[in-house]
Amino acid sequence: MKYAVLLLALMFAGVATPSMAQKVDTTGPVPQKLTFEFEGHTIEVAEKDFPKPMNWDDAMAACQNLGNGWRLPSIDELRAMYEQLYLKGNNNLQSTWYWSSSEVDEYAAWYFDFEELVDGIASNHDKDVTSQVRAVRTLP
Repeated sequence: MKYAVLLLALMFAGVATPSMAQKVDTTGPVPQKLTFEFEGHTIEVAEKDFPKPMNWDDAMAACQNLGNGWRLPSIDELRAMYEQLYLKGNNNLQSTWYWSSSEVDEYAAWYFDFEELVDGIASNHDKDVTSQVRAVRTLP
């Protein structure tokens, strides 16, 4: 009974789903929150990428569906993540392209290449192309 109550509490808090309940490990270290400063605000970065690369429309929807202010980062926020987290090794970002919420037009959007060895690189691509997705949110 107490486990059912704990599971319900975790589900209500958005921490677990019934399929995740048996995978919760409370014995390990608490994961460090990834944050960086951007334009006078603290931005929190989701702990992991979404499992699979996705097109821009799906990336926008997936981040918003996380709720609690999660969203796809702007291209400027991705550059700040690159400079403040990735280059300093304070991250678990994959070395690959990440979608941004910044649009070029109705058919293309900006992404950021964390793998580029010299100062990263921002470029734009057709929204139907798939790229990695990492959600962010602004902390109060």
